Amino acid sequence: MSAKSTSISNKSGSSKDSASKNSLSLNEIVKKAYQQHSTLQEIDDLDVMETAILGALTASMPLSEVLNAWDIFRTQFVDWNEVRISSASEVAAVFPKAEDPLQLAMQLKDMLATIFERRHQLSLEFIRENSISETREFFKRSPALPDLAKQLVLAHIKEQQIVPLESWAQGGLIRAGLVSSSHTSVQRQRQLHDQLGDLPVVHTVLALHEVARLHPDPAIEEAARRKAAREKEAAQKAAKAAKEAARKAAKAAREAARKEQAMKKAAEKKAAEKKAAERKAAARKAAAKKAAERKAAAKKAAAKKAAAKKVAAKKAAAKKAAAKKVAAKKVAAKKVAAKKVAAKKAAAKKATAKKKAAKKKTVKKKAATKKTAKKKTVKKKAAKKKTAKKKTAKKKAAKKKTAKKKAAKKKTAKKTRKKQKKQR
Repeated sequence: MSAKSTSISNKSGSSKDSASKNSLSLNEIVKKAYQQHSTLQEIDDLDVMETAILGALTASMPLSEVLNAWDIFRTQFVDWNEVRISSASEVAAVFPKAEDPLQLAMQLKDMLATIFERRHQLSLEFIRENSISETREFFKRSPALPDLAKQLVLAHIKEQQIVPLESWAQGGLIRAGLVSSSHTSVQRQRQLHDQLGDLPVVHTVLALHEVARLHPDPAIEEAARRKAAREKEAAQKAAKAAKEAARKAAKAAREAARKEQAMKKAAEKKAAEKKAAERKAAARKAAAKKAAERKAAAKKAAAKKAAAKKVAAKKAAAKKAAAKKVAAKKVAAKKVAAKKVAAKKAAAKKATAKKKAAKKKTVKKKAATKKTAKKKTVKKKAAKKKTAKKKTAKKKAAKKKTAKKKAAKKKTAKKTRKKQKKQR
């Protein structure tokens, strides 16, 4: 049955439960969603993981927020593993307008963490090989997710013959006159599937949930308004109480500051008095120290003068003693010089007498020496002749020996050369 020509409502239902004459067809609802949300058609070729996450987002927020969160997940996160390792608050910041952002973020993270622990990768593609009952069993053993996340996987991936709807969304569609209240939930979802035609089931589910949000349950809305009013009143009371507490705290703080200021001034005064007393004591101490220093300096000066006098006296005594020694040395030197002069004169007389005796002896010795010298000269000449003859004979004999040795060397050299030639 073509979606273009078929109304969503069940024509066999009562006039009260049937759709109004102006109710839109399923095709018109999806077409309107495309017009209002241009990026909806870009959601295509979803894998199993993407289908589950898209279902969880759709169950918790309006379509515009779903598309915005989907864009952030696809552009600002590298992959689903980055979502897994991010904090819950970081993931919740992606969809701040969800019904409970932090709870939804924790559900998604728990699902990703469980899949990673079980399969060591972030993929649900194995579900394509499972049966519908095996897929349902897998979701039972998995962390809690919005029911729409699981049902959308069954409808889109496993091709179960339904258009999945959250229970609140079915109520909204009944109030909008698009489905019948006389049918069960499963019947409504199957009837919608019969009317799909060529419409993508994912786009249809997102579009129907957006329409359902425009027709909320009055009782729920009233309860929400009352809850908001109570929360507002509680917030006002809390603000008033906080304001009063802040006023009292400010008053107490001012009183404490006043007391602290008074204590600070008293402490400063006490510290100033203590410093003044310390300065006076230090001044007295410094004066006493200066007086003691002056007294010590005077003692030192007197001691220096006395020491200088002693030194001067010692020097004078030393000069006198030195002068006496010099005079005594001069007298002794004169006596020694006189003795030396007398000794020289006596020695000169003795030397003169000795010289005269020596001259006489010398004359005698010269005469005797001449005689002996002549004899020695004759003997020396004869000896020289003998030694000259001997030297000449020795030289001739040595020359003969040297000639013999050279001849012997030449013979041995010839023999060694012959031997070397034979060896070569």
